[in-house]
Amino acid sequence: MKRSRSDDHKYGRARGVAVFGSPGIGDADSSQNLTLTCERFRRWCSEHDFTLDDEPGSLTDLDARLDSWNSDVSHHGKVDLSNEVGIYLGSVIIKHVGGSHWTVWPNGHPVIRLSSGEELDVTRLTNERLNHSG
Repeated sequence: MKRSRSDDHKYGRARGVAVFGSPGIGDADSSQNLTLTCERFRRWCSEHDFTLDDEPGSLTDLDARLDSWNSDVSHHGKVDLSNEVGIYLGSVIIKHVGGSHWTVWPNGHPVIRLSSGEELDVTRLTNERLNHSG
């Protein structure tokens, strides 16, 4: 069976974030219980007078700050924004979109699976936002 280009992301090298564990981690039952945290990012935001409250409104506030944070070289290397913001985005989605949960692709890369079966690669989305915002 020939894999599609989108499948390359599932089977190729994981980008940014990877979750490793026992065989079967990609099984629906075990991945629905997967919890990812962005504690470094939460701590960094707190130190910069911004609180992440896991509410959808915080995403708008966060988006307004991303460009200035991303261009501030003083924090580069301290917090990987694309990974940490992606994990935060995923946690907000899971909290507010019924039936959504973390799942892990065969290469260890975590994504959000919606109840429709659609998968959102939130770390890729945030990486694109940070590196290609105009």
